[in-house]
Formats: sequence, C-alpha cells, structure tokens
Amino acid sequence: MRISTVTIFDQNVNSMNRQQAEFMKIGQQLASGKRVVNPSDDPQAAARAIDVGQSIAANEQYKTARVSVRNSLGQQESIVNSANEIVIRAKTLMIQASSDTMSEIDRLSISSEIEGLYEAMIGLGNSTDGSGRYTFGGYADGRAPFERAGDGTVVFAGSQDVREERVDGDRFMKVGHTGFDVFLTSLSNAKPTSEPELNSNVFRTFEKAIAALSDTAGAIPENEKKVIFADVMRELDNSQDNLLTKRASLGARLNELDTLDLVAGNRNLSYQQTMSELVDLDYVQASADYSLRMVGLQAAQKAFVDIKGLSLFNYLR
Repeated sequence: MRISTVTIFDQNVNSMNRQQAEFMKIGQQLASGKRVVNPSDDPQAAARAIDVGQSIAANEQYKTARVSVRNSLGQQESIVNSANEIVIRAKTLMIQASSDTMSEIDRLSISSEIEGLYEAMIGLGNSTDGSGRYTFGGYADGRAPFERAGDGTVVFAGSQDVREERVDGDRFMKVGHTGFDVFLTSLSNAKPTSEPELNSNVFRTFEKAIAALSDTAGAIPENEKKVIFADVMRELDNSQDNLLTKRASLGARLNELDTLDLVAGNRNLSYQQTMSELVDLDYVQASADYSLRMVGLQAAQKAFVDIKGLSLFNYLR
C-alpha cells in the first residue's frame, strides 16, 4: 500500500489539531476551576449538576421567603406586644375608675386617657409595613382592616383569610394573623368567623368604657356603671389572654423559621459538596495534564514542521 505525501500531511495536521484541542480544553478548565465546562465533557455529571443546581436555587428561594415571613411575623409580634401594653394600662385605669372614691370629674379624666388608648389601638390594628401593605389585612391588604361605622364605632373591613408563604419544601406557613383574630376575638366568647359582630372585642370594650366614664349627666345609673366597669375589666382580661396566645403563636413560628434555616443550611452544604464532586476541577491533576498536553502539542507541532518540508524529491539526488 502506497502512502502519499498528502496523507502523511493530513495525519499530522489532525494529530496537531487534536493535541491543541485537548490543550485548550484543560486551559479552559484551569481558567474556570471546573472540570465540566461543557456538557460534552461529562454528560452524566452535567445532567446531575443541573438537578443539583435546581435544588440549590429552590433552597435559596425558600430562604428568601423565610426572610420575608420572619419580617412580617416579627412586626406582628411587636404590634401585639404594644397592644398588650395598652390593655394592661386600660385595666389599671378601670380599676381606679371602679373605686367609690372616684368623682365624675375623675372618671371624665380617666375617660380621656382611655380614649387615647382606644385611638392608639386602632392605629395598631391599621399598621402597615414598609411597602404600604396593611399588616393585619389578610388578603385584603390594600384596605385598612378597621374602619369607622356611621355611629362612630370601629368595624372590621379586612379579610379573615391569612396569607401563606412556602418557606421550605412542602411547608406553607401562615404569615401572622388577621386583625379579626387579634383584635376582635377572645378565648372565652369568640363567635364563628362568619359573624363579624362579637359579644366582646377590644374595640367594643373600649367604646363601652368610654361611654360609661364620660357620662357626667347621670344618664347611666351608678349601679349600671359598676356592672359595665366589671364587664369591661373581664373583657379586657379576655382580650389580653387572646393577645398573649397570638403572641405565643407568632413566637412559635419564628422559632420554626430558625430551625428551618439550620436545616436548610446543612442541606445547602450537602448540595454544594455534591456539586463540587460533580463539576469542580482537581487542580493538581489538571496541572499535570496541562504540562503533559503542552509537551504533546509541542511534539506534534515539531513533527508537522518536519513532515511539511519532506517530499519524494528530497530523496532524488
């Protein structure tokens, strides 16, 4: 079989191109720090790396969601604490007002402070976050949850459905409570959520107290006022119990978020380790391969130069 000069030339060109491609591939790996730069480098590892990458991305999304939920829960917890302080102060004032030594003028002064607490409670109920969303509005977060009715009393105008966020895997967490749950229900006499008018809620309680305390004309007999004051203090106790229960619920969710963060952190470390094993480069081995490929390429280039200058006429002298 005869081998032409062209065949020898092509073989050396192909060998040099192959050596150069291998050399450039290792150069790309060293530059990127990745063993798998292109899917063709290791199709199986590349496919698994896509799955792991998606898991890492989902884990990061859950982390972002937990930050948002934690902020909302923390804000609600702070507001509920403030509401509880208002109730405590109102109870103290009502105890004073119930004393037989209190004159109508004294009670009128207490009424003024109770009214200030009432307005502060309404403000807490209509609190907003930094984006203008009402904290206790539920899904109706674009509308103030508490509004004034025609008779001046406060009514609930928000949603009783609590927003939920996916904070990890299949875990959906309620983002706090609605204003209905926090301000309009009590542990002892809460009515079904389909009925907005309750026998006892914190705003009705304040309104009842203000009406009795500000009555200086004697429209309400003294014995009835005593009964009203006792009812108000009992309802304030119920409201405080409800607020403390809601605060405990918020605290439990915040603790769960902390636990989920720890679990997700460990999970992320596992994902990163798997990803590293799949695509990261062994620099020691790659450096050795780089030197070897450089020698091979240089040898191929030298052989090509030598072969290029040869032909049959070199031997005809």
